[in-house]
Amino acid sequence: MHPIFTFLQLWGHYRRQLRVAFDFDGVIADDEAEAVYREHSIEAFHAHEADRVAIPHNQGPLADLFKKLAFMRKLEDKEIERNPQYERIVRVSIVTARSAPSHERVVTTLKKWGVSVDEAFFLGGVTKANILSVLKPHIYFDYQLSHLASPAGDIPMVHIPFGVANGAPHPPSLADDTVMPVAQHDSDPSD
Repeated sequence: MHPIFTFLQLWGHYRRQLRVAFDFDGVIADDEAEAVYREHSIEAFHAHEADRVAIPHNQGPLADLFKKLAFMRKLEDKEIERNPQYERIVRVSIVTARSAPSHERVVTTLKKWGVSVDEAFFLGGVTKANILSVLKPHIYFDYQLSHLASPAGDIPMVHIPFGVANGAPHPPSLADDTVMPVAQHDSDPSD
């Protein structure tokens, strides 16, 4: 048995399951699409995502944490294959305001990154609190403060201060498809 399972099973007997939920844009992935929505419209956002449905998003500030939790899920998948009585301890969810057809790029991104989740909620206008109050994650990450001031109860919510939703300028390469120059560095450090 992998050592992580020993820890997770001991912890799991106390809590039964670690449930972590993430918003997608600006948290797991960059906020490229959010910038389009804010600069133009919801229609432009959907067109942008439809045009790029086969192109995965760039990583956002919590992509590494998300991928590590997804790796733990893969370890659990292997344990379930070996031991059908094994109860999953890590549960990872995405709770996003996206809806069809923009959800397809999320799926493309997850496939390209080689990760999966237990649930993905594409809410398209339904308030996140409705899902979070039923899902009851131990922690939820979102980059919009308005989503954290929620009637979802006593769920710990973490603000990720990233991107255009938090007043940061958005790089033109993401907003208008131009390429920003990359600084060239000489190999001689004495210059």
